[in-house]
Amino acid sequence: MTAVTDGESLDVRDYYRKRYASSTPAQQEWTIATAAPELVNLVNTGRIPRGSRVLEVGCGVGSESVYLASAGFELSAIDISADAVERAKALAECYGLGDRIEWAVGDVLSLPFDTEGYDVVVDRGCFHCLRAAERPTFAAEIGRVLRPKGLYVVRCLSSQRIGAPAPQPTSMFVKTFGVSSQELWETFSPYFACEQLELGSHAPDDESVPCGWLGLWRRLEQNRPA
Repeated sequence: MTAVTDGESLDVRDYYRKRYASSTPAQQEWTIATAAPELVNLVNTGRIPRGSRVLEVGCGVGSESVYLASAGFELSAIDISADAVERAKALAECYGLGDRIEWAVGDVLSLPFDTEGYDVVVDRGCFHCLRAAERPTFAAEIGRVLRPKGLYVVRCLSSQRIGAPAPQPTSMFVKTFGVSSQELWETFSPYFACEQLELGSHAPDDESVPCGWLGLWRRLEQNRPA
C-alpha cells in the first residue's frame, strides 16, 4: 500500500517514518493529544480489566500508551518509526511513567514480544495501513502474542457508511485505507470470536468525514485458523 506526499509515492511504512521525522505531532492529522473516548470507556466500564498486561501496536507518539500506563496497566508499545517512539518515551517521562512502558521500534508483522504474553492488544489506526496480503500475517501475530481468550481492540477506517451496507468510498483516502466489515471478518475470524463490531462517525451526516470501526475480538482457545 502506498501513500502520496508532496507528489511522491511512498510505501506506507516509509511514509510514516518520513512524516514523524519531518513534522511535529500537531502537524500529524492522525495524532491526538490524549486517549480516544472509546478506549477510555472500555477502561472505565471494565471491558479492559484492571491489571491486564496490554500491548499497543502502532503506538505513534504514545498518547494512548501513556494513558493506559497512568491508569495502572502494564504496557508494551511498538511503532515502525523510531522518531515516534522517541517522542512517546519523552511523553511518558513527563508523566513519570518512563519505567512503566516497554517501547519497541519494529514491524507489526513480526512482533518482538513473547507468545501469549498479553491480555489485551489495542490498535488505533494500525490495521487499516496494511496491505490486504499482509492482513493474515498480522492477525496471526496478534493471536500469537495474546493469551487464550485475550482481547484485541481495533479501531480503523471504514469503507462503509452508516446505513449503507456496501462499501462507499467518499475520498481517495477512504478508498486507499478504508476497510469493510467483510474484510475485518475474513481477517480475524480464523483466530478470534467477534464480541462487538460497531460503525460510527463524529459527523454521520457529513460525507466528507470518514466513518470508523470499533471492534472487540476475543482470541480463540486454540491459536490456529478455525
